[in-house]
Amino acid sequence: METSELKGAKGIVAVIALFIIFVGVMTSFMQLNGNVARGISPEYNSLAFRQAPNNLASWVYDFRGFDTLIETGVIYVGAVVSVLAIGRGIVKVNGIREEDPVPQTSLDFKTESIPVILKYFGLPAIMLVVSYGLLVVTGASTSGGGGFQCGVIVSSAYLLGMVFYGKKNPLNLGKKFLIGLGSVGWATYALCGLPGYLTTNYWQYNVGTDIWSAYPGFPGAVPEMLRQIFGDPFRLALTLQEGTFNSTAGLVPIINLGEAFNVIGAIGLIFLVFVYGWSDSEEGKKA
Repeated sequence: METSELKGAKGIVAVIALFIIFVGVMTSFMQLNGNVARGISPEYNSLAFRQAPNNLASWVYDFRGFDTLIETGVIYVGAVVSVLAIGRGIVKVNGIREEDPVPQTSLDFKTESIPVILKYFGLPAIMLVVSYGLLVVTGASTSGGGGFQCGVIVSSAYLLGMVFYGKKNPLNLGKKFLIGLGSVGWATYALCGLPGYLTTNYWQYNVGTDIWSAYPGFPGAVPEMLRQIFGDPFRLALTLQEGTFNSTAGLVPIINLGEAFNVIGAIGLIFLVFVYGWSDSEEGKKA
């Protein structure tokens, strides 16, 4: 953007925005006294380890549930914007309908140039990558990883199949399937927030684990039925130095699956449109 474009109303808005940012940053620096705010970590360190097998997952999905919901929506919105930008052959903005759309050509892979050994290596590699993604998402409630990581791993396998096999990708995921998968994932993630919100007024509160019930002054009260529905299927014995506790991941495994579906659908859609292109004439054909 040139400085000439900042004259008039745009310049005034830009100056006000920069002033607000400057004041906020300087105020933060002035309030620093050499001590880091303890935040929520001490509470979780004293409560979560007795009830939830993964302290970090409980923190992210329980304490930061609504914030994480918005974050997971960003990837799906990014996919939609990418489709609009890359698949410009079908985008018709109001006001330029009379103009011819920019032709969209698919990227044609020359798979014949790939060595034979590499082509035969591709399918086992794709299977291993997908299996690893499933391992990451199914074990995320008790260890590292999660739905986002699984989505990126499986999407990488999808891209690997494109590179090795072109349109004969063994991991054949079409446009409608990817859109539906992403939509189901995002909806699952959002719906997991309702039980906690309706019972405790905290979005995505983990009603299966119910960590904060042991914290004095917590306003919510989770019914025992909800604890059993979302907690018992994932309950396990957690043996620590302090003793053995009946731990449960609660909503975390379901949330991770929803997040995985969302990321696979979003990133897979970006890969599909970038490589194969998107046009109405290709609807119904094998992607």
